[in-house]
Formats: sequence, structure tokens, C-alpha cells
Amino acid sequence: MAVDLSDKAWLGSLLLEELQRFDPDAARAKLPADVRTAGDSPTDLAPGSRLLVARSLRHRRLADGPEGREELFLDEVRGHVALALDLALLAGEPFLRTRQEAELAGFLAAALGLPALALAVEPEQPGGASTRAVERALRGAGEALQDRFFPPGDPVGGLPLHAGTLAILRRRLARVVLGYHRQGRLLPEALARHGSYAAVESALLAEALSGLLGAALAPADARTKGIRLRQLARLGLGRAELRRARKAVAAPRGPEALAAAAPERVRPFLLEQLLLAQLRARLPGEAASAFTEAFAAAARLDAQALVQAQVEAAAQHGDHELWFEAFGEGGVPADWQALADEWEEAADHVVERVSQAVTDNLGAVMTEIRETGELGTLLAKAAAGHALTADEKRKVKAQLIDLAKAVPALAIFAAPGGMLLLPLLAKLLPFNLLPGAWDKAAAPPGAGNGKGGRGAP
Repeated sequence: MAVDLSDKAWLGSLLLEELQRFDPDAARAKLPADVRTAGDSPTDLAPGSRLLVARSLRHRRLADGPEGREELFLDEVRGHVALALDLALLAGEPFLRTRQEAELAGFLAAALGLPALALAVEPEQPGGASTRAVERALRGAGEALQDRFFPPGDPVGGLPLHAGTLAILRRRLARVVLGYHRQGRLLPEALARHGSYAAVESALLAEALSGLLGAALAPADARTKGIRLRQLARLGLGRAELRRARKAVAAPRGPEALAAAAPERVRPFLLEQLLLAQLRARLPGEAASAFTEAFAAAARLDAQALVQAQVEAAAQHGDHELWFEAFGEGGVPADWQALADEWEEAADHVVERVSQAVTDNLGAVMTEIRETGELGTLLAKAAAGHALTADEKRKVKAQLIDLAKAVPALAIFAAPGGMLLLPLLAKLLPFNLLPGAWDKAAAPPGAGNGKGGRGAP
């Protein structure tokens, strides 16, 4: 049954559909072992939660058909529901469909900044949550989702905010869900704390992206400035927070000041969003890269955090199909659907393994890249949207496999099916937007160049 967004009860209809099709046993069996064992103890759910949130944001689809903006929006909402259900399984909670509906209504309302509606949905109270409280929470959450996330994407000339605001909502939702399962109920003080943290993330994200575009593009005209300021109304900020955000977006601080102002836990997220914005907007010139590099150096992120931000940005950037075509012998692979299905299965494992392998072998990887002849030039050409000849495609494939063979930890790229992993490696390595930090990480101890890394002044 199609979900009708013009119906005020649309979110309740979507939730009912998702719960009816949800198979808790199959979902529990599908929950990856690395997610279940990510914490130091069975009760330490935060690391597994972070993995689930990251995986929920990665772009997996290949050969997408034309989709309307309503279906894209509804897919994002289904992603919120799926994340909350997976987190409940991670916490070891039994699946009871009626109770789950009430919990999800409370979780979504809380994550969207509607604490009164969320707290009114209390499954633990005598008799359980009332039908009216659940309906009110779902209607309020549905209205907030439409106000803030529909239509999906960003307006022409606007800030590339959508991906980051979606991530902030998923992160906030995860904190709400884990807090509930840890305490057995939603706590007003916890919801207020989650809301304040999300507001800080949102305001810093908007300011950072405004600074990035300001560094890379010509000064915005009055119309463009108006578009960007109107976008801020979709962040869900309070009046005072919104006024401060508008001032910051109109006159953003430099990357060093932004890094200093950002809480330590927010800095990797901001770096990831800056990298993702560069990939999606194809910002011209070196100014955007210089802005991002300056932010990363001032944030004093270690090598693992730098690589992880690059890998996550590449994984969230939906151009996998173009890269697979670039590596193919004759354009589109013979069995495109089989390749798409295989990529769906491999995507999460690829992202996490690439990040660790590259971090652990950074010096060797960078040495091999410098010695692989035309690889960097050809990949830069492909990334710029220029078609490669059949001979150039064969050279790219062969040199990437040689790279994988030269670094044992990257042998997964030369194994059967390893070509599925090459797009992430390709997007990560030749377009190193943080050369100072990477060179320092690859250098022997004490040989730093004064840029990036934890040892930078």
C-alpha cells in the first residue's frame, strides 16, 4: 500500500507497514558479528551503535531507476525505523509488535525535538501507551520530518546540508534509543541533553559548509545568501540558536577557529562532511582542499580518524556505478544486477576493512601510489568526469591490482571478487585532500613536517 504524504497519519501507516514485514529472527541473524562485539563488554553498546549509524548512511545502490522525491524521502524515513529496530536487537530486547510501535513513536518524536509528545508515549505505564498518545507522537514526528527533510536534498545555490542533517538525526535517534533501553524509559534530562548536542552539531555543520563554499566559490549574491539562510529553518533549532546560526553562516569563521570551537567528538564528523561536500559539489580549484586540510590540521585528528573520514565520505558519495564502469573492459558489466547485489553484500565490510588496512600501512601505500606511473593521472581524469579509453581502463585496473599485491594487507583487492572493492580504494588514495597530515603519519617518528597529526603544535 502506497504511503500518502498528504495524509496527516502517513508516518503511522509507514510504521505499520515496516513492522508487519519485519522478521526479528532474520534481522537478528543478519546483525553482523562485528557490530555485536564492537564494545568492550556485552553492555557496552555505543561502539556497535556507531557502526550501525554509519552503515545506515552509506550509499549502496547501483543502477538506480528514476525515483521521485517522495520515494527518496520515504526511503530515508524507513532507514530511521530500520536503525531503531536494529538497535533494539543489539540491546537484546524481545520484539513485541504493539509495544514496538509505541516505542518507535516515542523515539522518533524525541529525536525530532518533540519531548512532550515522546514522554507521553510511555509503554511502561499501567496499561501501556495509549493509542491517542502514540497517534499524536507519530503525527507530530511526521510533520517535523516533512518540514525538515522534504523534499530531500538541497536547493540550487544552497549549502550541501542534507547529508549532514540526516546523519545528525540518525545519531540523535541512536542516542535516544540506547538511553531508553539502558534506563527502561525516556528521561527528560537525557532528551534535553541530546537536543543541545544535536543543535551544536547542526550549527557548526552549517557554518563549516558556508566557510567551505566561501573559500571555493565567488562571493554569494543576495539571492544565494537568502537561500542559504532559509535553509537554516530546516535544522530544527530554537530561536536563539537559529539567530546565532544565521550570523555564523553569513560570516563564517576560518577553518582553524571552527576546529577549535568544535567539541572533540564533533570534529571527525565535520571533517567527513567537508570531504563529502567536496565530492558531491565538485568544488573547483585548490581553495576548498586547502580549507579542509587546514580544518583537519587544527582539529589534530590522528591517522585513523583522517582515513576513516575519507572512506566514509567516499562510501556516502553515490557514484559507485561510474567507478565500476570506469574499471570495466567495455563499459557496463555483462551482469550488472549480479554486480549490484554483490556490492550490496560487500559494502559495509569493504568500508571498515579498507580504513584499517590503509591506516596500518599508510607509508607503504603512499610509496606504491607514487611509483605506479599513470595511475594517479588516469584516476584524476575519471574523477573529473572524462571518459577513459579501453586501454586506459585496463591500465587503471592492472595498476590498482598491482598496488594491492604490493601491500599484503590490501590483498583483499586482488582476491576473487576483489574488483568490487576498488572504487573505495580509488576514491580514497589518489585524491588525498590532506597531504600534510598523511605525509606526517607516513613518516618515521620525529620526522614530522609540522602539519596535521596529534604531534602538530
